[in-house]
Amino acid sequence: MTRRHVALTVAVVLGVLFASGCHTSPKAPPHVFSSAAAASRALPHRFRDGPEHDAALARTGNPYVLEADPADAGALLYYGAYHGQHADDPQLDDIRERWDAYRPTVALCEGRQGRHWWGFLVTPFAGMPEPTFVHVLADRDDVRLVSLEPEYADEVRVLLERFAPDEVALYFFLRVYTTEAGGRADEVLARDLLAKRTDVDGLRDALPDLAAADATWARLAPDAGDWRTATREPRVGRLAELSDASRTARGVHMARVLLDLLAQGERVFAVVGSGHVIRQEWALRAALGLAPAWDQPGG
Repeated sequence: MTRRHVALTVAVVLGVLFASGCHTSPKAPPHVFSSAAAASRALPHRFRDGPEHDAALARTGNPYVLEADPADAGALLYYGAYHGQHADDPQLDDIRERWDAYRPTVALCEGRQGRHWWGFLVTPFAGMPEPTFVHVLADRDDVRLVSLEPEYADEVRVLLERFAPDEVALYFFLRVYTTEAGGRADEVLARDLLAKRTDVDGLRDALPDLAAADATWARLAPDAGDWRTATREPRVGRLAELSDASRTARGVHMARVLLDLLAQGERVFAVVGSGHVIRQEWALRAALGLAPAWDQPGG
């Protein structure tokens, strides 16, 4: 057998292994749930704040699950997960068992990612976070899949109502950079992400280069060290305020989407980090006519 034939055989074998061991979701969730009713829907109660969230989590622990089956609407199973990564995490078995018993008509998860890979060649290295697992279940049962995230441009627009463009740009840039760089300074990655995260209305001229990012960082976090080697999203000063405001903007969008789908009669199965369910619980209970939570204030 010639070298060419050997190379061809090896390529075919690898291709078969890859095809059998890697799967990608054909379902690309939309970047935003489009509904005029959802966008204008008023929430009848405030969210829990930080200390109230911590007290509820300490009382119940994870998972934090809110279920609703109102008489005049669809049904909701809102699963608040801890963010795991391992493919053998028992939380995934819990999600699967609840999914199989619930038989949803629509599934929702965090993230704007349109494709998720899994399989025996991928999962041991990439793990199986909850959004990927929701993709797997939705694909298996041919259930409509929707992202719970607002459109990036909409989230930016909301934050620009309270914060300066360079502050918003730095926040969104570092939110991704700290995750992808993993504590290792990477100028090439930083330049690429800065360009991508500021390519949106309101931010295009906010931080034209890394020198501008350095200047804004020095102003907002003078004692926080070098952002290039940060291992997590910085939560200092204005950046902490931005993080809280972003979480609230995302949470309002999530709650509105859930309520709109319920009004359409859908059986909704949504999986997010437990903090979102905990913070939104009072508003969702009030909107759905459910009994108040144990700590829910009146009014």
